[in-house]
Amino acid sequence: MRQQIILWCLCIGMSPLWAADAKDIFLSKSGESFSSYEWRAKVFLQTHKQWVKPEDSKRELADVMPFELLPDPERCANRSKIGILLSHGLSDSPFSMRDPARALQKLCYQVRVILLPGHGTKASDLLLVDENDWRKTFQDAANEFQKKVDVFYVGGFSTGGALAAEYAWQHSDTVSGVLLFSPLFKIHSNIDWLSPFLSYFKDWLDNYPADDFAKYASIPVPAIASAYRLAKEVRAQLLDNPKNIPVFMALSEDDQTVDASVSEGVFNKAMISPKSQMVLYSKTKSNAQTDRTRIYNTNWPKRQILGLSHMSIHGDPRNPYYGEKGEYRICDWYLSDRSLYDDCRTDPNNWFGEKSDALMSRSAHAARISWNPTFDVLMKQASNFIQATAYLN
Repeated sequence: MRQQIILWCLCIGMSPLWAADAKDIFLSKSGESFSSYEWRAKVFLQTHKQWVKPEDSKRELADVMPFELLPDPERCANRSKIGILLSHGLSDSPFSMRDPARALQKLCYQVRVILLPGHGTKASDLLLVDENDWRKTFQDAANEFQKKVDVFYVGGFSTGGALAAEYAWQHSDTVSGVLLFSPLFKIHSNIDWLSPFLSYFKDWLDNYPADDFAKYASIPVPAIASAYRLAKEVRAQLLDNPKNIPVFMALSEDDQTVDASVSEGVFNKAMISPKSQMVLYSKTKSNAQTDRTRIYNTNWPKRQILGLSHMSIHGDPRNPYYGEKGEYRICDWYLSDRSLYDDCRTDPNNWFGEKSDALMSRSAHAARISWNPTFDVLMKQASNFIQATAYLN
C-alpha cells in the first residue's frame, strides 16, 4: 500500500512534465533564425488552423503567419538598420499588426511580427499555454533580431505591448525605445483579479464559433488569467523601477478592454524619459498638447464615429479586411443575438466606436470601430519618435 501511495505521489509530481511534453502547440526556439521560425510556423498552421472558409485556406494561412518586412534597398540606402519587433495581443494574430508594420516599412524600418503561442489556430489552443510561453517567444525573437540591426526597438498591441515593455525594462542597455498601442497594464474590469481562481474551475465563460479568420471570437478563462497575471507583474516592474527608456504610447481613453487610466498612470510615473510621447484619443476631451502628451478628440459625427476602440488605434482605414470599407465588421457585442449581429454587419448607415451608452443611443446595433481615421498621422508621429530617440544610447 505504501508503494502505491509513493507511486501515486510521483505521478502527481511528474504530471506537469508529461503535460508539457504532450502540448501540441507552436513554440519558439532560442537562437533560431527568423526564416526557420517562419517555416516551422507555416507547417504547424497548415495542419492546426481551424479554417473559417476552407476554400480560402491559402489566404487565411498567409494572413495569420508571423512575418518580416524589409525596407526598400534603393529608397532607404545608406541608412542605419533600425529594427522593430512587434507582437499582437490576446486572441489576435500577426494580421492585427500588419498595418503599422507596413507603414513603418515604408518609412525605412525593418519590421518583424511574431506569433504568440496558442494563437492563429483555434481558441481552444489558448488552454495549452500561459504568459510564460508568450514571454519566451518575445524574448527569443528579440534576442535574435537585435543581432541583425544597428538600432533596436520593441513594441506591440495590448498583451503584446506588455511583453514589449517588460522586455525593454529588462534589457534597457540594448533597446533604444518602445512602441505601444493600447498596451495592457490592467484589464478593464473591477473583478479581473478573480480570473486566476475561476480558471481552476471553468474553461469558458462563452465559446462562440469564429467567423473572423484573424481573431478568435471567444477567449478561455485560463488565458484571461494569464493576461491578468502578466499585466499585474509588468505594471509592478515598471512602477517599481521608473526608467528613461523612450516610449511612444497610443491609446483610447474610451477603451473597454484595457484600463486606459492605469496605462496613463504607468506612462506618467514609470516612463519618465522627456522623449517619451503619449497620444491619447478621447470622445469627450478637446484637442490639446503638452511636452509629452497629445490629445485628439474622437467625436466625429460626420463620420458616424464616437470614440476609438481598443483594437482601432493602429488600424489603417484602407485595410481591405478591417478598414472603413473592409469586408469584415466587428459586431461581437451581439454574438448572443443573431438578428442584431446580422443587422450590425450589414447596415450601411451604422455608427462606429467603442461600446458605451452614448454610442448605443445613436444606433440599435452600433459596431466596434476597427480603424483609426488619423492612422497616417499616428505612424508619422511614431517615425518622428524613432528618429528622435534612435541614437540616444
